[in-house]
Parts: sequence; C-alpha cells; structure tokens
Amino acid sequence: MSVEEFREKVRRAFGDDLHRASPATVRDFLDHLQAETPVPLTPGVNGDGRIVVEESAKSYEEVMRTFFARVLDLPEAEAVTMLWAVAFDLSYAVIESHDADRIGHLFRGLEESAP
Repeated sequence: MSVEEFREKVRRAFGDDLHRASPATVRDFLDHLQAETPVPLTPGVNGDGRIVVEESAKSYEEVMRTFFARVLDLPEAEAVTMLWAVAFDLSYAVIESHDADRIGHLFRGLEESAP
C-alpha cells in the first residue's frame, strides 16, 4: 500500500485531525489493517499452510530491536506506514494504561461485592 493510500485509510477512520482516535478505535483500526495484510504461508508437514514463526528472541527488547533493524531495509513507503502504525499503537496503549491507572481505583472491590 502506498503512503497516500495509508494516509487516506487513517483519515477515513479517524478524521483529518484524528479526532476519532481512542485506544479502542486505534486497536480496531490496526486489527483491521493487519487482517488486510497478506501473510505469506509456509506449507506445514502435511501441506496444510500453517504459519511458521522462526523467532529466536528471548525478550521483548530483542523483538523490538530486530523489528527496527528489519524496517531499515524495507522500501520507504512500507517502512513509513509500519513505523507510523507502531508509533500510533504504542502511543494509544500508553494512554489506555494511564487511563486505567487513573480510574482503576473506582472499580476495585466491585468483583468481590458482586453476588
């Protein structure tokens, strides 16, 4: 997908100034975007088309380091859209976490008092 096509998808989903972006709508958008992205399948032992992930990373830090190293070798349009999507995802994940910390105390104990 070109940068222009990606830009149009983002603006269609969130508005020109992204005013419809929230942790939930961002997650939904990125899930749909990922579902639209073709995944190359590696035939399994029985030729069943299973996805094979050959990942040797032992930490999240190593996964991220590998991701960013690989992005450096991508065509510019693909790198820009991937990096923008990751930044958008991480930014709204922080907002969601912050909001949960801020209002979480309102819900503590509710599960214990439910019949």
